[in-house]
Amino acid sequence: MTYSEYIQSTAWRTSPVRLREFEAAGFACRLCPAAASDGATLESHHRTYDRLGNEIDGDLTSLCSDCHRAVTSFLRARRYALLQPLRADVKTIRIDAPLFDPTREVA
Repeated sequence: MTYSEYIQSTAWRTSPVRLREFEAAGFACRLCPAAASDGATLESHHRTYDRLGNEIDGDLTSLCSDCHRAVTSFLRARRYALLQPLRADVKTIRIDAPLFDPTREVA
């Protein structure tokens, strides 16, 4: 089962670990004051994917949808920042070539 299929499954929606995290968080976001009682949409953020489908207490964190999006973006940015940039093959770059051809008409 893929991550996407799992997140859309009944097993995920009724996961005792997920429901216990919401209860432990007071049905509120762990990062901001947003609460389900005020209409906030709560989501479970996976702190680890090591046990996807067999989560244990501590694997999930209750977040509102805005905080979940922000945390996910931050974690992805941090992960990508650690990657080594691809290096161009210097032999294939022509430094004498113009950036554009001024005689060519642009449509």
